[in-house]
Amino acid sequence: MLMLRVITATVLLAVLCIAIAMGPLAFAGVMAVAFGAALYEWLRMGGLGPVPAVLVAAVEMITQFSLYWAGALPRMEWFLFIIDGAVMLAWFAIFFTELAHRKNGFKVSVRTCLVSAVTFVPAAYLSLLYLYEIGDWVMVLSVLLIVWGADISAYFSGRAWGKHPMAPAISPKKTWEGALGAYVIVIVFFLLTYWFCIQKNVFTNFLFDELGFVWGVVVLAGLVALSIAGDLWESMLKRLVGIKDSSNLLPGHGGFFDRMDATLPVIPAATWIILSVVLAR
Repeated sequence: MLMLRVITATVLLAVLCIAIAMGPLAFAGVMAVAFGAALYEWLRMGGLGPVPAVLVAAVEMITQFSLYWAGALPRMEWFLFIIDGAVMLAWFAIFFTELAHRKNGFKVSVRTCLVSAVTFVPAAYLSLLYLYEIGDWVMVLSVLLIVWGADISAYFSGRAWGKHPMAPAISPKKTWEGALGAYVIVIVFFLLTYWFCIQKNVFTNFLFDELGFVWGVVVLAGLVALSIAGDLWESMLKRLVGIKDSSNLLPGHGGFFDRMDATLPVIPAATWIILSVVLAR
């Protein structure tokens, strides 16, 4: 299983690197496929049939890709600001709901599942393209590292010191100790990045330059919370429909939604933060 996971991850990394080397449209196209697959899996969890789910996902992602291909993104900053702000608030509401019902879980209606899918995934994809547009792959990677760093740190901190479950009815293996480890390690890592890396297109460098140390740390902690919210949200959906993985599209990893669940809330939030500074100038 470990070897299969490594092989799949290597292939995905190779495809991503080739897409980046080929240019913006290739990168946007590859990401459209990945986000479209995640949207398809999310819609299937909501009870939509395979054909309607494919059609909805295809229409959504082709529309977003076409906007990028047509060069509309620079003229959509206010639209993105409003949409990403609404999406970010919705994810925080989900996070607090998860914490409030951490011991008994909660129901998610079919309508809520489907509406959130067709809203959250396209917003994250369009926001990813905006990040790429203003800061190239470095900006995108620096945002994704927040999610990956939080996930890896929470896993190992939880394995080493985890005793108190964070949301036993939703995801029994996640602990408060793991979450605390994620906060501390991610914040320390990006503070060190800020001190030793001078690149302006690193998201956290932008964050600390524009907001200062205290507010930069607060915002970074909020982004870690959103990554946890996305992870718990998918765990709740899978628990409600009684499945282990969102699909088997990625051998050894499950589905695209499994790999992107914690990323979907963070990308729009990071984009909203950048836009709130850019549009205020």
